[in-house]
Amino acid sequence: STYHIVENADGKWVLPSQLYLDDPIERTGLSAYNESLGEKATRRPLAARYSELDIKRTRLAAFCKAVGVASRLVPVKVGCYQNPQWMHLVLVGGERYTSPINRDFQIEHLGELLEVPNLEIARLVWGTMNELPKTYLDALYQKNERHGSRRADSQLVHTLRASAWVPQTGGAFVLPSEALREELPPEFPFDSAQEWLKRIRFGEDSRRRTEEAAQRQQVAKDLGFEDSASLDDARRFAELPSAVRTRFLEQVSQTMAAADFPEHDSRNPERRAERVGSAAAMAPEREAESRLRSVALGYAGVKQEARQYLVSQYTNHGGELVCQVCQAPMPFTLDDGSWYFESVEFLPDLDRRHYQNYLALCPNHAAMFDHANGSAELMRDMVTRLEGTELEVVLARKDTTVRFTRTHLGDLRALILVEDKPSSSSPG
Repeated sequence: STYHIVENADGKWVLPSQLYLDDPIERTGLSAYNESLGEKATRRPLAARYSELDIKRTRLAAFCKAVGVASRLVPVKVGCYQNPQWMHLVLVGGERYTSPINRDFQIEHLGELLEVPNLEIARLVWGTMNELPKTYLDALYQKNERHGSRRADSQLVHTLRASAWVPQTGGAFVLPSEALREELPPEFPFDSAQEWLKRIRFGEDSRRRTEEAAQRQQVAKDLGFEDSASLDDARRFAELPSAVRTRFLEQVSQTMAAADFPEHDSRNPERRAERVGSAAAMAPEREAESRLRSVALGYAGVKQEARQYLVSQYTNHGGELVCQVCQAPMPFTLDDGSWYFESVEFLPDLDRRHYQNYLALCPNHAAMFDHANGSAELMRDMVTRLEGTELEVVLARKDTTVRFTRTHLGDLRALILVEDKPSSSSPG
């Protein structure tokens, strides 16, 4: 091992310690490491002619290893000063350095190589770590025996932990904490008992997510929910505006609480069909006569203008037309993409028709406003004295609100003021 007895790839005779072993004699992965280093590499490959000798490759590899040709990565001993946990180490007790220990480990140039990882480098590092004694995982710092020593993870452990070098299915390289055992390539043997895997926190994020999911599931069950997804749905529902929640619950209640459908069976279907047929044959024919009816002049034009006005007032930034009562988007759009809504006259007792005197309501609340309006007689006075933009009303025997834009509310008050002002003309 102390003589220049081995030839390198450049044809020079060198010490065995200046060479490394790899294919075709024995696959070690050291070519990937040394070739990546370029001029920084301190070892060269064996001359190609050694693989052509009439010697079994296993025997040749064993000889090379015995005299000092490298067959794996070996961490070098370094001081603790560059260790990320140096502040922890240096605070060890003692002032005099009577029996100091300053021992840490690192693989030369490992950090810069793992900045651009590849499968060969990853395989080499994985195999190296699986064979390393646990000693290389620790940094040790001591000033004197009396005050003891302090330990920390070695620089090697910190480098592996902080680099995205672990390969996963699909060609991705991830941090050890983000890696999944089942996503490792087949040539990466995994043993959960390996101390180095624990030190670099392999799979820690996945384990934490699993634990957090289990905790969420338990919390959900403790609160009476089937699973965490149901709890998340409940939270999202609770964040909705009160009016939207009320409308949703009413619709669900109507859907789920269907009344029992009546059953009526004729005792003699044939006889009943005969009687119905006879009566149908004698039914009177349809007749129609023309009758005069009153038509509100200008009503159609005002109604059309009102719809355009309401669309401009109650379309939100997302392009949704919202109901002024439930404040939710209208339930559907028409074939042309426009929102379906009811334009309902707000104060029908005004003397003139005004396009501003309409509300944009969903079909459900439009029906309530027309047929179950407990505040109809008070609306005019209430809107005049309203503070804010939400008018409290009673619809279908329930307290609710009608919300206005400030522009719409101002327009309504202006036209009410005009209607309430006495006429300036005197009777002739």
